[in-house]
Amino acid sequence: MRIQMELTRILIHELNAAQHIELREMDPADGHPRSFSISIGLTEAIAIDRRLSGLDLGRPLTHDLLSSIIMRLGATLESIVIHKIVDQTFHAFLSLTDSSGKTIEIDARPSDAIALGIASDVPIFVDESVINHPELPRNDLPRRPL
Repeated sequence: MRIQMELTRILIHELNAAQHIELREMDPADGHPRSFSISIGLTEAIAIDRRLSGLDLGRPLTHDLLSSIIMRLGATLESIVIHKIVDQTFHAFLSLTDSSGKTIEIDARPSDAIALGIASDVPIFVDESVINHPELPRNDLPRRPL
């Protein structure tokens, strides 16, 4: 089963290699949303933060380029799916619909997928097996909302 999540926080420490984003369950059945953090690189964290703030740098960056390519090819980014954890590494894919209506799944790092989808308000889904995985890093981030 896939659970819809939302990006609730981004924590950028410019002097550290690892940055963090937090995903939280949107509509928990029991009223208590589950959440977890993902460590990402500084470049991806800055890209996500820039896209969240709507900052236009005048020229397309990598995620803007990929978004333009998807659009120009007649495809639509439908969702981001984080579907497994292997050796404490999250695996995700982009779920696209091509111009003929066919669904295409493209392997992606969660940070790149989120950076790509965040500006277009694309839903983020996480497989239940990921949320319940024993290697899942639990939240220990300072409480500072987006």
